[in-house]
Amino acid sequence: MQVQEITRLDHPASGMWPAIAAVLIVGYLSLSRAFAYVGIPWWKIFVGEVVLAMLFISGPRFNARSWYRIFLELPVLKRLAWLYGLFLVYGIVQIVHGIIAGNPPLLAVRDLTFNYYPIYFFLGLSAGLMRPDLLPRLLRGFAWFNGIYGVLYILVLNRIDWFVPGVSDEITQVPIFGQPIYSFVALLGLIAYEKNLWRSAHLLGLNAFVMLGMQIRTEWFAFATGIITWFFFTGHGKRLLQAIAILSVLFYLMYITDFSMLGPEGRGGGEISIRQLTDRAIAPFRADTSDANVAAGVGADSQESTFVWRTVWWLFIWNSVHSSLNTTVWGFGYGYPLGDLAPYLAGDFIRTPHNEFFYALGYTGWIGVILFFLLQREILRLLWRVNRKTRDPFGVPFWVAMITYGMFFPLGETPYGAVPFYLILGWLVSPLLSERDSVARAADSKRTWYFTIDDTGIRLLRGA
Repeated sequence: MQVQEITRLDHPASGMWPAIAAVLIVGYLSLSRAFAYVGIPWWKIFVGEVVLAMLFISGPRFNARSWYRIFLELPVLKRLAWLYGLFLVYGIVQIVHGIIAGNPPLLAVRDLTFNYYPIYFFLGLSAGLMRPDLLPRLLRGFAWFNGIYGVLYILVLNRIDWFVPGVSDEITQVPIFGQPIYSFVALLGLIAYEKNLWRSAHLLGLNAFVMLGMQIRTEWFAFATGIITWFFFTGHGKRLLQAIAILSVLFYLMYITDFSMLGPEGRGGGEISIRQLTDRAIAPFRADTSDANVAAGVGADSQESTFVWRTVWWLFIWNSVHSSLNTTVWGFGYGYPLGDLAPYLAGDFIRTPHNEFFYALGYTGWIGVILFFLLQREILRLLWRVNRKTRDPFGVPFWVAMITYGMFFPLGETPYGAVPFYLILGWLVSPLLSERDSVARAADSKRTWYFTIDDTGIRLLRGA
């Protein structure tokens, strides 16, 4: 097959999209829920939805063709495009299902975020094409910001009672200073991309302190799964030992100095110390899920009850969904109050069970679960290809760590989880769009496109 050059990417506004993607990644990962409410809360207009609207109205164009038309025609993305199309359409079906079942229409539409946030994957693709070298530096910049901001949050900012105005009374107040809950991403990025870990020991130490200080067990578990995956993919035993040595120094200093300080109020207070961190880590193993009082948080260790009330809620969701064939297949539909399935949560405004599997199962049934995991499997397949092509050490470990995080934390259904997740995934997959092998032998070769990146810039090519 011959390849004919069509045009060089030279859109006047193209340079702004990598910058927008970078701001979204750092903002969501560092400030979490607070950044998600940037916008006009009174009118329910937020930064995530505004950027999506801008992306469709004035997003990147290649040879006067919109980004989504080009990406949908790339053979390397065909399977992903079909799976995502099914996933999005099924989400719309669940809105109709929820409304017919009597669920509030506005709440049903709200829950569609689980299905439309993956669109950010394509913005990540665009940013990766325009700035293929930026992601490692962006993750290092995030590590700096997260480390400094995170320490300030733990020491001071968590106790400042400033809240985002205009938030509905049905929603828990949103502090202006959001929680830094993605330190494990900074740590993985540093370990994967930094050439000399010893020279980055200060950044590793800062972000490790923030991760420990926030006392989020899910972060610790996600980091562990990510670093183990990274080791099996790269086999860099020496580098792993260096990272362990640097992180061990932090534990050793806390131990010999008997370090202790008040923990963040947003994380239940308590103290930050070796004893408390150890106690929090083993709390899930001593919890008793059969104790209703523990599940409701009555007369129980808060470290145990936090784990138990979610686990028991998941059991209620599982049993309720499988109570009939209709809900097993279709779920309860978007807008349904999943919290009401657990007696101790009835009436509370809790839309997510902090688990992507049970979120998909409860609202959309087994069809939704299968579609979601097929989509994630396809993304993983693309990341695997990138690893085979470029030896990128970050993509697959990042996906594993984030999916692990999403099994205990609201990831795919919240902007501060889904947006940076899909943006980074798209950025990581973008090298595949410059593969000449991705051009398929199609009867209508004029509709077969791919990109090439060289010293002269980004070029859009088509088979001829």
